Amino acid sequence: MAGSVRLLLLLCLLGSCLAASHQKSDSCAGNLAVARLVPFDTSAFHCITLWKQEDFILRYKNTAPNQWSFVLSAPDKRSWVAVGFSGKGGMVGSSAMVGWSASSSSSGGKAVAKEYYLQGRSPEAVAPDDGKLTLVRNRTATISSSGRLYLAFELSTDHPQPYLIYAVGYEGNLPNSPDFMLQQHRDMGARGFNYASATLSEGGGASSDAGFPAKRWHGLLSMMGWGVLLPMGMMVARYFRRQDPYWFYAHMAVQGVGFLLGIAAVILGFRLDSDGLNNIFVHKAIGITILSTASLQVTAVLARPDKMSKVRRFWNWYHHNVGRAAILLAIANVFLGLTIAKEVSAYIVSYAVFVAVWVMAVAAFEFKRYYEDED
Repeated sequence: MAGSVRLLLLLCLLGSCLAASHQKSDSCAGNLAVARLVPFDTSAFHCITLWKQEDFILRYKNTAPNQWSFVLSAPDKRSWVAVGFSGKGGMVGSSAMVGWSASSSSSGGKAVAKEYYLQGRSPEAVAPDDGKLTLVRNRTATISSSGRLYLAFELSTDHPQPYLIYAVGYEGNLPNSPDFMLQQHRDMGARGFNYASATLSEGGGASSDAGFPAKRWHGLLSMMGWGVLLPMGMMVARYFRRQDPYWFYAHMAVQGVGFLLGIAAVILGFRLDSDGLNNIFVHKAIGITILSTASLQVTAVLARPDKMSKVRRFWNWYHHNVGRAAILLAIANVFLGLTIAKEVSAYIVSYAVFVAVWVMAVAAFEFKRYYEDED
């Protein structure tokens, strides 16, 4: 008798778990469970699995001329969920719809939906109730049901932007009144999207902007090319001339590699999404100036006069001083770029240490050269 009771309880618990698991699932194979609660008609919507790792399901439809309807479904883990739209796939400068169930926040225990404008990468630069989306009035809602969140909204637009961005917050870290500041996401991603065929572009994913994204490759190539190799090549040419002719070949090799890395950094930089970044035009202008002066240096080497020529001293003055100016601009621009990208302090400190060591080495070599000339 006792064994039968235990077995019955076990079966009930197992059945409850299976039922709960079923309630928390959603897929494009099934109908929208909360269709009657959504403030617009959701029949015949397209459906995609937007983010497999986080079980993000997106339903959408061009419901009328210049009107698009969306319903994002995601597990309710006491965290905020977001889906937004971007012109180039970058989060900065884009707008997103964010939803959460506010039962544990100070928002009155309701499910909340808000538009946010991503002006920068820090929480202070993410503005609530702001953005470039034109929302249809009274057609926005967040619904919490059976362990899932449903974020529904309608946009007034000819066509949504070609990239979908999406993110999820940390558990229990919900926006609160009065400022509703959106804290750092736990994970995010961006994918190009074809609305007509309901297909996501290849090569994206939940971590498409994580790990070592394109902006960091741009920063690394700029730092190594313009900010490290050019200063090292200058030292070779100025302080190791006694090792003739090896100093010349070493100088040409170091500067040549630095120049090629710098060109790659510039090309990659122009392909990055720079919307909403502060001082980006100053950074680009300095970068173009560095590229121009470095190109002139290469041209000058090809047109270098003979050592016995009367104009050689003028050429030396030009080559040396333009090169020094380019190096100083490069160092300043690396620090500016790191600041604009809001990189972690380890990158900034590491490069600052290199610059400090380089300055001390130059000072030591200049001191040694001065006393050798005196002798």
